[in-house]
Amino acid sequence: MRSSESGDILAFMPERIPVAYGPPAHPLFAIELITDTAGCDQSGGSGASCWGYNQSNIVRCGEEVYALSWRDDLSLVVFRRVGPGQWEHSPPTPPVPQNGNLLVDQSGCLHLIGGAEASFQAVFEPPGQVRHFRLRQQARADSRFGAASENDRIFVAGGLERLGWYLLDAGLDCRPLLSGELRHEAARGYHFVALQGGAAHAFCSDDHFLAGNEYPNQVVTYRDAATGQMKTVETPHGIYPVLKSYYYYCPDLMHAPQDWRLQVVSDVSDTFADGKRGTTEQQDLLLDAQGRVHLIYFENRQPSGTVWAATGQDQEHSRLYHAVGQPDGPLAHYYLGNFNSGRLYQTPDGRMHYLLTRGWRGDAESLWYAVGAEDWGRTSEPVPLEIPTRFWHFFTNTTRAGGTQAPFIDCYWTGAYQRDSHQVWFGRLDPE
Repeated sequence: MRSSESGDILAFMPERIPVAYGPPAHPLFAIELITDTAGCDQSGGSGASCWGYNQSNIVRCGEEVYALSWRDDLSLVVFRRVGPGQWEHSPPTPPVPQNGNLLVDQSGCLHLIGGAEASFQAVFEPPGQVRHFRLRQQARADSRFGAASENDRIFVAGGLERLGWYLLDAGLDCRPLLSGELRHEAARGYHFVALQGGAAHAFCSDDHFLAGNEYPNQVVTYRDAATGQMKTVETPHGIYPVLKSYYYYCPDLMHAPQDWRLQVVSDVSDTFADGKRGTTEQQDLLLDAQGRVHLIYFENRQPSGTVWAATGQDQEHSRLYHAVGQPDGPLAHYYLGNFNSGRLYQTPDGRMHYLLTRGWRGDAESLWYAVGAEDWGRTSEPVPLEIPTRFWHFFTNTTRAGGTQAPFIDCYWTGAYQRDSHQVWFGRLDPE
């Protein structure tokens, strides 16, 4: 593996360029409720509907739209849109420890990658239905995984102590083709992944616990699956130092599966002092038709001593960036504004659309929209979109999941964490 990782990120990162805003955008946003009975009581790795912000929860295939949600805090279900405000759901999957990824292959069949370490593949055949599926268990990656599809190839990758990945052939009953791993010096997770032209891509960040009596402890309350009762667990003293985000690139996964190249995309490690630190986080990964990679990431450099840095930070210090360039670099970095999260979508006309979140993770207060062209340093002035609730994570249909590239944007979100996350919403954004 070749690496451009450095303790001093400024040695290879160009100066960030602030966005120069243009005229305002005025999209049409139609919204409907998918379900108000999604799982929402569990915290951590099971339940709570929207857990897994790096994963694919909605995908369009031609005229079909599919959405993924928890059923009972332990199992997943897939919803299919049968008409305005009408959705049918699949049978529940076997119990899973985390969310999953919806993908579509070149024949239009839907795939759900789920289970511990991405260990099962639910295949919905024939296309256009969610009434029944076949379960395949022929490969395993790792936790905090993401998944992507190109034609009939399915690429899955995750952390923690390694980048563990596998490649399947959906046209041959999900037969495993390849698998591999790259070890980390410290755990990394929540991988956004893509497969395009035989090249593999992954975008992740630090995901490890640093113990120490000089740090605070954390109290987690969740519903015990065995007893049905609420249970409180006090963790050891420590923090999660999420100080860097990492972009991995393998130019030819089939023929050179060990040729992984690494770039550090964001780095706030210089804020770590006296038990406090800032934080960063990857937010999206998109590959355009010209083969350029687009990355969205978040930084807040205000020092914080809480278990998760963001819970002790002022959101006024939040900064969102768009990095773009050839996979081998260099990447140009553009400042998008005072936002905490973002998603990218490219319509067939080449325009890039930005869906931007402001507010705490799990309890975001507003959603904003902007649009730009290939002058990545210029976008329209972001405008707020009206949605019915505060929300958790926000997802869009994406071509890296095999989704149809449409002139509109299919969107998905749930209500706020441990409050309204039993509500799962669908929105269709029609740009001008």
